[in-house]
This record gives sequence, structure tokens and C-alpha cells, in this order.
Amino acid sequence: MSSTDFTTTYKIAVGPPVAQKIPPGSPYWKTFNGSFQNRELNQPELVTLISAGHPFTTWHGEQWRHSRNYLLGQHLGIDFDTEDQRSAIDTLLKDPFIAKYGTLLYTTPSHTPEAPRARVVFLLDTPIHQAKNYVLAASALLWLFGSADRQCKDAVRFFYGGCPDGRVEWPANVLPLAIVKDMIARYQATGTRERRTYHHYAAQTTDEQKVQDALKHIPPWGISYDEWLAVLMAIHSEFPGPNGLALADAWAQGAENEVARKWRSFDQTGNVSGRIGMGTLFALAKEHGYSGVTA
Repeated sequence: MSSTDFTTTYKIAVGPPVAQKIPPGSPYWKTFNGSFQNRELNQPELVTLISAGHPFTTWHGEQWRHSRNYLLGQHLGIDFDTEDQRSAIDTLLKDPFIAKYGTLLYTTPSHTPEAPRARVVFLLDTPIHQAKNYVLAASALLWLFGSADRQCKDAVRFFYGGCPDGRVEWPANVLPLAIVKDMIARYQATGTRERRTYHHYAAQTTDEQKVQDALKHIPPWGISYDEWLAVLMAIHSEFPGPNGLALADAWAQGAENEVARKWRSFDQTGNVSGRIGMGTLFALAKEHGYSGVTA
């Protein structure tokens, strides 16, 4: 364990404990996304809460977890879900970067001894105040660990806490913001930044039932805001009328009238990066376990 001063506090938003993953479409999502409290916690307090199953995310305003409400972030998290030894805690503890800068490691709810999964949390010595810079930092960390879950780069991505019978390791290190900035610079210099080119996916179906089946696999609060918006655009591209709006609204779990306002702003060009179609929606659904025929 490091010689960290445990009186130092860190800004992090914490929610009530969750016993198991919230299923897509659950009405509890609306309550959940308004339940986080912006807090200042020292390391022992934070480790205790996470170990007890409390989810956590970045500070946000309006008492609503949404990228537009981002205030600051003083942690980075990254998931290792390869279900092999690359995602085992013993392996991760030997990684030089994690050994030097990692604050907390714990097995995630989907972990089994045969298919290990783990999460690594890095507390920062200085908060990141701009959402775009936070996303850059999360993306650079993802770039550093190529076997990690790339969804971890959303500015208001939340992480579930640990399980009662899960493993927790607490190296108690802190990641300096100067190291994060250097990591971002190296990441940007490679030219390998991940970019989702939605417009490369061609439209694939006009079967509303297939779309509904695919949407069941896409968690509206488990994806980034850009991905959430792309799903709405994809639905609009095939079903621009009232039925499409109802389909989008039922899935999106947005704030009151949020989906309707976005819907009215769409046109047939999608957005500046190109027309977004049903192929985008199905590609995202497949990333979340959808196995239906999409071609």
C-alpha cells in the first residue's frame, strides 16, 4: 500500500447501493439516475462505499446524471471483461501502470472464477472540469489498456459497486493529472483514436418488431450520450412519424419531453458526420448481446 494521506478527499458522486445490475427498460432507471449525491470522500470512505455495492460516477448538476450536466470528475475507471487471465485481479496488480497509480481494484458483478472480470479505479490528484477533457482522459486510458471495455469513456458513465462476496484490492495510489495529460498527448500522437463512424452502417430493416427486439439489448443509460442520440436518429431515419417517436420515447428513458425535442430537430441528413440509419442501431445492439439477423 502507498503512503497516501487518507485525510485527502476526492470529489465523486455516489448512489444508493444496488444489489444487482438494473435490466434495460426497468422503470427504476429514472429513479436511479436522479439518486447520485456529489460528495467529498477520503479513500477509506470511498472504498467502504464501493465495497458495499454503491455505484459511483462524476459530479453532475441538476440532480440528474446526464452528460450535459457534467461538473467535474476526479476519478477514472476501466473495466476488464475479456473473461480470461488478462482480466484477473492478480494479473492486473502486476501491470506497472496499475501498480504505480491504481487506487482500487475489485471484481465486478458478472465475474466468475472461470470467466474473470474486474474494474480498476484511479483517483486523480486534481479534478477535470471540462467534460471533453474528461472524455479525452478516459479514452487515453482505454488506449493504454487495449483489452478494456471501450464504453468506459463516457463523461457521466457510472460504475456499479462491488459484490458482498467479491474480491477487493486497495493499492491506495493516486494518479497525478500531469501523468494523465502526458498520456493524452501520447494517445493523440498515435492517431489511433477510436471514432465511431456511424454513417458507414447501411440501413438494414424496416421491420418494427425487429427494431424493438434490438432496442431491448441497448441500455439507454449504459451507453454514451452520442450513442444514445445516434439510436434516436436511427429510429427517426426509418420511422419519422408518431409511431417512431413513441418507439424512441419508450426506449430512451429521457427527461420529460427530451426525446420529443430531439426528434423535432432531426432531418433526413442525420447530423454533420453523415446520415445515421438502422445499421447503426443494430451494430450497437450486437455489441450488447443482440444475436438477431441484421443483414
